[in-house]
Amino acid sequence: MIGNDIIDLNLIRNQSNWQRQGFLQKLFTEKEQAFILNSKDPELKVWLLWSMKEAAYKAVQRKYKLDRFYNPKRFVCEQVKIKLGKARGVVCFEEDVFQINSIFFPTMIHTSTANTEFSLISENKNSRLRLLQKIAAQKNIPLESLNISKDKQGIPFLTYRGDNLQIPFSLSHHGNYSAYAVSLNMS
Repeated sequence: MIGNDIIDLNLIRNQSNWQRQGFLQKLFTEKEQAFILNSKDPELKVWLLWSMKEAAYKAVQRKYKLDRFYNPKRFVCEQVKIKLGKARGVVCFEEDVFQINSIFFPTMIHTSTANTEFSLISENKNSRLRLLQKIAAQKNIPLESLNISKDKQGIPFLTYRGDNLQIPFSLSHHGNYSAYAVSLNMS
């Protein structure tokens, strides 16, 4: 399943105080907290793990067509390895295990589930347009006939002249950044 998340690090620093009492305990397991607090850059690790959980949450919500829910401790980050501005790991949700890939930039983190491709844009509205352009080109259909809609759970889907194209994708935005993730095996 597909999911992605993007975090504008400059904005999140102004929006959220990860060091406030109870913050880490509310969002992260004891092992995840130890991973964060024992690192050289705990702030980056907080947002990395949060981004990994969010990408997996979007994949779970899509897979099971769930209503939105908030329970970050149900998504457990494991086997997180960081090297040269990239991170890999898994996120477990009950019986599901998601392979996760993240990329760090000085002002942003982008995370997606495995088997996806993505586009990073500095203006929020452009990821949506680029996704539609990619689908139109791949399917050889007019761009103006494509649309993004949402189902009753808030999960986005692509339509062509009102018909669901059944192409799994995830669209994220935060602050100055947006991204899309789309299945690499689109037919």
